[in-house]
Amino acid sequence: MTDQGLNNTGGFGKTTNFKWLAVGLLLFTIVGFIIPIPESMVLKAEEVGTNAKHIQIIIALLSACVIFFATEAIPMPAVALLIGLVQLFFGVTEPSKIVSTYAHDAVWFIAGSLAIGATLVKYGLDKRIGMLVMNICGSNTRMIVVGLLLGTAIPSAFINEASIAPMYIPIAVALYTITNKTTPAPNLGKLLMMSIAIGCMIGAPMSPSGGARNAIMIGFLENVGVEVSFFQWMLMGVFYTVVMTALMSFVLPFLFKPEINDLSEAVNTLKTDLAQHGKMTGKQWLVAGIMFLVVFMWITDKSITRGLLGFSLGLGGVAIFGAVLYMLLGLTSWKDYEENVSWGVIILYAGAISLGTVFRSSGAAGWLADSIIATLEPLGINSGVSLVLLVIGIGAGLTNLMSAGATVAVIGPVVLDMAITSGTNPLLVGVGLAISTSLAFWLVIGTPASSIVYAAGQLDAKDFIRMATIAWPVALAVMAAMVTIYWIIVLRIPVLIQ
Repeated sequence: MTDQGLNNTGGFGKTTNFKWLAVGLLLFTIVGFIIPIPESMVLKAEEVGTNAKHIQIIIALLSACVIFFATEAIPMPAVALLIGLVQLFFGVTEPSKIVSTYAHDAVWFIAGSLAIGATLVKYGLDKRIGMLVMNICGSNTRMIVVGLLLGTAIPSAFINEASIAPMYIPIAVALYTITNKTTPAPNLGKLLMMSIAIGCMIGAPMSPSGGARNAIMIGFLENVGVEVSFFQWMLMGVFYTVVMTALMSFVLPFLFKPEINDLSEAVNTLKTDLAQHGKMTGKQWLVAGIMFLVVFMWITDKSITRGLLGFSLGLGGVAIFGAVLYMLLGLTSWKDYEENVSWGVIILYAGAISLGTVFRSSGAAGWLADSIIATLEPLGINSGVSLVLLVIGIGAGLTNLMSAGATVAVIGPVVLDMAITSGTNPLLVGVGLAISTSLAFWLVIGTPASSIVYAAGQLDAKDFIRMATIAWPVALAVMAAMVTIYWIIVLRIPVLIQ
């Protein structure tokens, strides 16, 4: 991906903002050391066998990280590394175990996906993929936004978003750069980049293969005797993806009003540039073939691969296999990966994984989930449709503080137990929670796609907050309609256990 035309004030080019750094440190001090430890926190620590002070420190760390991520008080990768340092300095995690909190299959997956994306860019396949979308959408800016939303949402339902976003970023950068030469268009750059991030987020809930959270919830539902087929999940999830795609095609241009409504010059330039490359070469077909092999292995990892090897490789193992295979076949080099892979994104997501891991293992996540549920139960919203909507609200909030998979893993069993106890259909509660965790709109670390588009340099952290102020309530309203109208009335899914 070229750096031409990128805004160096965005992405990972920021330096320390001492005012917000002080605010974050002050908040950490108040939450972690001045406020007394609640009795409920002590009881939770005894329940999970941890230290109540450690839970308080992790809650304080989470509070400070929200400030740092939202304001870019310090460089994002520095926040990711600071997460581990706080665990070390306050004895939350032992030195011998701290690295393991950063080591996760998802980190391998993102690293491998970015490497694969860099190889696709090297051979110009990203332009060919992007131009397929452009040829369908034409040159109108709004239609291009629709194309980016659909072009990222549909594949994100079957392939992890960290693989999809890097394919479209070079196209968005090229459209912005060519246009910006004649007409200053910072909003256009923001609009195109945000369309990629949002498309990835709203597409993932549509099928079980759209993210780890979906697979985790299917496992939890099986534990309580509820079977969910691939088709049934898609039937339940397609409403959210389709409606949100339609709505965001209006919301995003409203928030980031583009300076120009017709991108004919940029689109024609891209078409001319692509035409000069002629037909696909043998190496391009080989690069594309390996990419399809990787996708096939992702989809069949728990079936064919497990049947052949006796175990799964994991999404990360498959992604790294593809990245290494490109090098073994001489299609790329390590130097290419050094120069064209955003290692800051990998560090950032590894830090988020570490925070989510210790958030759960310390008991902090359980304490927070229990506190929210206990606070809302007296309001009489602990059964039926009200419970489903409550769970959606909790999931949509927590997913902005930790990963979607961690959110489902932490509160999934709790809310399913609440559903069974109250006689509410666990299917509605479980799938509702999983889909709600796609509403990670507020922060750069919300999803891998958000981090990846942020790294391109067109967006600031405040742009995500600006987008979320409208998109997040809209998404909640769409989910409420999905539950009350589409699931219950159209699909006739019973609210109460028969």
